[in-house]
Amino acid sequence: MRKDKGQALIEFVLILPILLLFLFAIIDIGRLFYEKIQLEDRVAMSLDVLRDQGNYEEALMVLNRGQKEEATLNTEHYPSYMVVKVESKFSFLTPGLAKVLGDSYRIKIERTIPYAVGEV
Repeated sequence: MRKDKGQALIEFVLILPILLLFLFAIIDIGRLFYEKIQLEDRVAMSLDVLRDQGNYEEALMVLNRGQKEEATLNTEHYPSYMVVKVESKFSFLTPGLAKVLGDSYRIKIERTIPYAVGEV
């Protein structure tokens, strides 16, 4: 009986690092989705500024307000629409994910905005 308890403890100690790695990987992936959703919201607000005021610098300030990692905002203009590309860096906390996916992961968002009639 005593031998079985020791065996269970050793098995638990051996499997614990793997379980913790999975737990933190799940938390990191959740953080990644959360950051993408937050970036989507900030992109929508900055696009409103860009569309209404046409001020690129103000749109970039709205995009990066209160963020420790600054996102980049690039625009490409075409005759009937504008393409806006936003890119932000995300750092993983889990050592295994950081090694597999790299120390920093890039979140990329691209939006196509048609010009209103008579706006060009």
